[in-house]
Amino acid sequence: MAKFHTYYVLCPLIDQKSFLGVSQDKEEHNVIVTLGRNVVNKYRLSDQKQIGGWTSKDHITSEVIYDKERDAYIGVFNKNTIKTWQDDSDNLDKVKKYKFSVNIQKLLPRGNTSLIIFENGNCASLTYALDNRKSYENKLLIKDSEVIVEAACYTKNNVDHICYIVKNSKGNYEVLVCPLREELGDMERSKLMRVKVTRPEDVSVVGKFININSKSCEVYFLWSDSKMTMYDLNQKNWKTIGVVPWIFTGTSVSLAWMGHDHLILFGSNIDQDGAIIVAYNVILGVGSCRYPMKMYSEDARLYCFNDRIILEASNHIGMLPYVLEIERNLASILGSHEIIQDECTEIADWGTPTVPMYEVKDDIKDLLKIGLTERNICSQIIPPLLEKDDFRPVYRTIKEFQDVPESVLVMLLNYTVKLVNPNSVDIVNEEEFIKLCSCNRESKKETIVHKAKFELLNYIFEIPFSDAMLIPYLRNSLALDDALFLMCYISYLLIDSDKKLEMDYESKLFDWATLFLDSFYQQYLMTKDQKVTYALDKLQNVVVNLINQLTVVDSTLPLLNKILSGKNIVQSVESSSYAIELMKI
Repeated sequence: MAKFHTYYVLCPLIDQKSFLGVSQDKEEHNVIVTLGRNVVNKYRLSDQKQIGGWTSKDHITSEVIYDKERDAYIGVFNKNTIKTWQDDSDNLDKVKKYKFSVNIQKLLPRGNTSLIIFENGNCASLTYALDNRKSYENKLLIKDSEVIVEAACYTKNNVDHICYIVKNSKGNYEVLVCPLREELGDMERSKLMRVKVTRPEDVSVVGKFININSKSCEVYFLWSDSKMTMYDLNQKNWKTIGVVPWIFTGTSVSLAWMGHDHLILFGSNIDQDGAIIVAYNVILGVGSCRYPMKMYSEDARLYCFNDRIILEASNHIGMLPYVLEIERNLASILGSHEIIQDECTEIADWGTPTVPMYEVKDDIKDLLKIGLTERNICSQIIPPLLEKDDFRPVYRTIKEFQDVPESVLVMLLNYTVKLVNPNSVDIVNEEEFIKLCSCNRESKKETIVHKAKFELLNYIFEIPFSDAMLIPYLRNSLALDDALFLMCYISYLLIDSDKKLEMDYESKLFDWATLFLDSFYQQYLMTKDQKVTYALDKLQNVVVNLINQLTVVDSTLPLLNKILSGKNIVQSVESSSYAIELMKI
């Protein structure tokens, strides 16, 4: 779920009509703001301070971007000229110009290099275009009545593709997709594909956005009846996601990608007496959070950088920090979901085979044919595999399931604990325990096999579960010694291991530690075994250590704030309650 913090003003806006956009700077916490036709500034998001900037007599016509390959900033001037300059450049009017015979729409990052998008629809890599600008062919790719409103570059099967959202003079939209040649960066026109954006109902598009990330590539459209639809660029199919709440869709709505399956939307509120920012979960099809605003700006540009929303307002550029959390309860989104009837239903072809279109094992395929749920299939497939000696099929098979029953999850825990054989060492002996967990074996083959066993255990900790359903299975099926080992292993992962933990995975480890405490708390109270005391003390030390680190950060923040604001730091002088003075008599 999403949570919003306090809204800040990043910088004043010179002229809303001439504002060109925001892009990522070389440093992750900095952004480049192209404020107008003649001004480009750099800002640090953490304290909203301007850390650099440039002015130009020539008119800037597209947002300035940072090119990693050249380690330079690139801008479009007068629609037909490219300039590149370094961070320490002080006068953009003296920078070398690269003039084109074709008008340039914008510059687009493409990996470590950049892509030039021309107004006629063509594109080319920056290096190739600069070297061949005088002989560059001017072949129209889109009609004169069409204009590119969104553009993005993505990779599919190790081949770069360009995606446009094109709008014609009648207000109709099309999605244009084409693969790019690697070095030249231009389009393979023979593989160009156009997809019309239409619906049977009398509705219009009020918001559009191309989302490109490491997991998926989609084009989102918000319609005037509040429906959100999505076109998958990889699967090449359409999907209706749901209805967007709290926002008025009679006027334009700006969209951007927050991450973790969330879109951010900015538009007029439902009462049309102000504006609103809405976080929308595209998996559940529900709104998870909203933030009211006083003023609505039509066609406002919207961005997300470093967990912050950058918003074009009427007289300033605003910034709204946010946090995305993965919660197991849906209390915060109740009332934001509306069941809809999708009238664009596909007619089933009953002559098609029941074999799934994706690759699955034959035994899973047979169970899918009879309509079993994923939990039922998992409970039938996994237990027979646990009876075999080889753990590798278990690891491969469990990865195919997203919904694992809690009973099977505890079976997997018992199975994996026996695999790693914690009984061979005493968990109280820290040196032996760390040696076991770090997989230090005599031979290289034994080390590889032992690491694979611990990888299975690490993956089990990632599997989603329900606390209330899992605790009874842990109490009845997991031995106390195994629970103590798992608690010590979690402490090892959090403090002693070299494994780089993601934030979500680290949160899952704390959830598991809490579960082991809740499931066996009576045994902990009644047992005076040294292992119990050691495991609980070790886990407590982990928590106390993390709390101490947070305390240090909390005490350091005021000092950092003084340093950033330029205030003098007065060192406190220790004073004693009394003084001794020596006198010569």
